[in-house]
Amino acid sequence: MQSDRRLKDPGEKKKPVLILDYDGTLHDSSAIYEPAFRRTMTELQEQGWIPREEYTSEEINYWVGFTAQEMWLKFHPELSDEQRNTAGRRIGKYMMEALRTGRGRLYEGVRETLEALHQDYELVFLSNCMSDYASVHREIFGLDRWIDRYFCTGDYGFKPKEEVFEKYIREPGRQYIAVGDRMKDRRLAESCGLPFIGCLYGFGTVEELQPADALIESVSELKAAADRIRRNSRHY
Repeated sequence: MQSDRRLKDPGEKKKPVLILDYDGTLHDSSAIYEPAFRRTMTELQEQGWIPREEYTSEEINYWVGFTAQEMWLKFHPELSDEQRNTAGRRIGKYMMEALRTGRGRLYEGVRETLEALHQDYELVFLSNCMSDYASVHREIFGLDRWIDRYFCTGDYGFKPKEEVFEKYIREPGRQYIAVGDRMKDRRLAESCGLPFIGCLYGFGTVEELQPADALIESVSELKAAADRIRRNSRHY
């Protein structure tokens, strides 16, 4: 899904752009992912598709940020394509049900941070999700107040973020900063030559986010980190 909610004045000076990951960066998806994961695993175990096993929250949340295809191929490669697709659809279904019944949550301070950021930056959503998932979040949390454009890699066959960025987002002369909590976000920045802000409060580790131009421990630090990179980075 590509969505652009604002028509720009051709003569308007273009703002620098923040490429924002979503789950683990703005949205604490553990609130809806972990219950959906546990429910799906129980069903698969009852059907005899996978052995019975208990999972820690850490083990479950490790998979946040992976595409469904990547997750299942690594997690239970013995399943058939049909079984993996069924399991993935179930997790997605239960996550959407949780969202629609009010169990989704943004990280504390996200609304205030986005309000401050959108004064000085163009905000672009780039996530490994499907567009229907993004649409529900846009509606529930009113994200269109701040976010200018949306790109869901599921709409592009789950191509890597760097491919989606280069083909559909990058414009000559624009200034970009990538923001995220997982290695895939760091890889986007490295592949495309962008400054990178790693979010330590998400689901990644210090090791997978390095090297980063800035590491932040709460979303409330994002504006200051982005401003500092703008002032000091060779990219500008």
